[in-house]
This record gives sequence, C-alpha cells and structure tokens, in this order.
Amino acid sequence: MEKPENKDPDPSLERKRSQVKLFKRWMRRARVLFALVVVVMGVYFMVSYGVYTLPGEYRAGSNKIQSPVDEVMPGDTVILLSLNLWREPKLGDIVIYDHPDPKDGVPSQLIGRIAGLPGETVHAVLPTFRVQDRQPLNVGFVVGPDAALKDGDVIPAGEYLVVADTDAVAYADSRDFGYVKRAAIKKKVIFNLAYMIGQRSAPEPDSPANEE
Repeated sequence: MEKPENKDPDPSLERKRSQVKLFKRWMRRARVLFALVVVVMGVYFMVSYGVYTLPGEYRAGSNKIQSPVDEVMPGDTVILLSLNLWREPKLGDIVIYDHPDPKDGVPSQLIGRIAGLPGETVHAVLPTFRVQDRQPLNVGFVVGPDAALKDGDVIPAGEYLVVADTDAVAYADSRDFGYVKRAAIKKKVIFNLAYMIGQRSAPEPDSPANEE
C-alpha cells in the first residue's frame, strides 16, 4: 500500500496563522499596558486629590459673614488638589496650610487665599495694603513694631502671603504670624461640593426691579 504523499503547507495559510499569533501577542501586551496605566492613574488620583469637610457648621438663617474665604462656608465638603513638587501655589488660590505656631484651641491647619508670591513687594495703603501694583486687599493692615508684615516688605523666596478675604470673621493669617513657607502649604480647593450634595441651597437670583 502506497503512503500518501505529504503536501507542502499552503503559504497563505501559514502567513495568516503567523499574523493571528502576532496579533494575539500584541493584544496581551496591550492588556498588560492598559492595566498598568489604570493602576498608575489610580495611584495618581489617590495621591493628588482628596475630599475634605471644612470644620464648623453653616447657619443658613444668619445674615452674618461666617467664613474667612468667600467661596466656601463652614461645613462645606470640597475637593482638594495636593500641591506637591511640580505644583506651585498660584495667586488667588484658596489653600489649606499648616499653622506655623499652633497652640491650645487653635486649629493646626488654616484656610486662606494666596495674596502674594515670593519676590513681590508689600505696600501699606492704610487702612489696608496691596501687593505690587495690584488693587488693595479687602482686609486691614496691622501697624506697629511687633507687626508681622511691614510696609515695603519683599516676600522671601519660598514663602507666600496668605490672608483671609474679610475681617468680619476673626481668623489668623499672615498678618498674625508672617509669611507662610511653601512646605506648609499642602493643598488647594478646586471644587466646592456643598450645593451638589445638598449641604447648602444655591442662592436664589435677585428678582429684577419692577418697571414703572
């Protein structure tokens, strides 16, 4: 009985099989790469962002100013962005920073607004003050031999002027303890969740004046 002759493999079929194997190999690599990207992004977001509830309680019926910073109120839940080595505080940022000299009954962390950057000059425009040639701030300037800030101060390298938006609320800032070191400025507020999650009701727009 004669043995069947071995037929040469079809070159086109072998080429297709090779392409399928190559495709599967690249798909496995792509899945591994995608998983690594997801893990890295997850770690990045965990390290960079956080949710924080400001201490205190908002009193909806009160007509008094309740917060040292305009955009947030006591009890608001906010999203914070970590200010790490590659993120520097910017002018106008609302930041959370370490109190340079916390004592009994004083919070270890404070909230305030970046009003001056390293190398900028502070000018007294009594009863308030300004930085560089910008508009005067809405808070007073403390004058005296023991004042933390002086007219003509140049903000030192690596330090920032951090103040409240109003003097209607008693709250410590750079006028009490001087310029804040960069290392003490930990995070900045990037979004207020208070209205979204129902902690506060959105303010109603003013009704238009009646036409005569």
